[in-house]
Amino acid sequence: MNSKILYMWLITLLIISQTATIYSQDNNSEGWTQFRGPNRNGISTENLSPYEWSEQKPELIWKKEIGSGFSELIISDNIVYTMISEQIDSVSGSEYIAAFDESNADEIWRSKVDSIFIDLDNWGNGPSSTPTIDEEYIYSFSSFGKLTANSKKDGRLIWQVDFVKEFGSVPARWGDASSPILVDEMLIMEAGGTDSRAFIAFNKKNGTVDWAFGNGDAYYNSPLLVTIDGQRQVIFTNGRTLYSFNTEGDTLWTYQMPFSNIKAMPVLIGQDKIFISGVRNPGFIIVQINNNKVNKVIDGNSMKNDYSSSCYLDGYIFGFHVAALRCISAETGEVKWTKRGMGKGSLIMVDDKLLVLSDQGKLTIVDAIPDAYKEESIIQALNGKSWTAPSFSNGKVYLQEPNRNGMLQVKIVINI
Repeated sequence: MNSKILYMWLITLLIISQTATIYSQDNNSEGWTQFRGPNRNGISTENLSPYEWSEQKPELIWKKEIGSGFSELIISDNIVYTMISEQIDSVSGSEYIAAFDESNADEIWRSKVDSIFIDLDNWGNGPSSTPTIDEEYIYSFSSFGKLTANSKKDGRLIWQVDFVKEFGSVPARWGDASSPILVDEMLIMEAGGTDSRAFIAFNKKNGTVDWAFGNGDAYYNSPLLVTIDGQRQVIFTNGRTLYSFNTEGDTLWTYQMPFSNIKAMPVLIGQDKIFISGVRNPGFIIVQINNNKVNKVIDGNSMKNDYSSSCYLDGYIFGFHVAALRCISAETGEVKWTKRGMGKGSLIMVDDKLLVLSDQGKLTIVDAIPDAYKEESIIQALNGKSWTAPSFSNGKVYLQEPNRNGMLQVKIVINI
């Protein structure tokens, strides 16, 4: 079997855990239950206790090879869930949803959801969408457009909907990657279907369609749930259009963006503004919504997100400006600081710290402040390139990496 077939077959999980002196045991952890965390904004709801980061370095807990893919790791009730794949030969294999014991990495169950996506450009095979969970089920979306509900307990299939067969969807170039969101009793998705079925809400119990609206192709962005003017709104970006629907599927407003097909998630700024960013000019826009009327507040080239989404805190946006970590003002777009040398990395926020993963596996703890770039700690956490953002739950950071053979594998590290 040649190296191209082997490339990125294994996934490595890196968990960085904090001891009682670091991590507040009084935390009521919500886990990491969906794409970009509990509130879909890349920010953990947990707290970090004061700690001298430079005095103690992370150390390995466990590592496990679990199969290729780019899905984030979902953590709830001491179980790790994710999507993975296994390649049989150069043209075939399977994608799975799987569950692992968080304490020792033992596989609890796996369930096949689709055939494998094999990337002819050799960027990496397998699923890119991140699953989401509720009390009973885990919901996943395969590279070829199959939305599946499985039992969290044993992986048993509950229902599955094939977007290609049912809605005429065409999978995106590098496989479907939109991550589902749960809203009340519905599972809402970008479907890319024909006949005004670009965006669809499904009954989460049985997979039937509750509502479907809009026109547009399937791409790599995921929906965001926000509350503006006291009204819950489901936000989509598709093509050049920024969409808002209420939870009944009625269009509240649309806005024509100056760029198209962005990959990074929209970010809620304060109470009534939305930040959208892409790699083309202008790099970002911020719009304000008032009584379902949309107005551009600012735009600029000081932040250009590629596939990595930004985080917002207290008037400032932290994210990757193409291949440099950067902080900008959400009011003016002014650059507050820039840190180069991290490549096209990713970041999440825990308490007032940024956990930044470079695309070459360095994990850096950075103060989320606008005054200057202030690095608390840095380690070579991974041995190779990682394009999946970290997850955080119960004082642990979960990471993925390729191993020395160019495959993906999983590690756990303790004591940030």
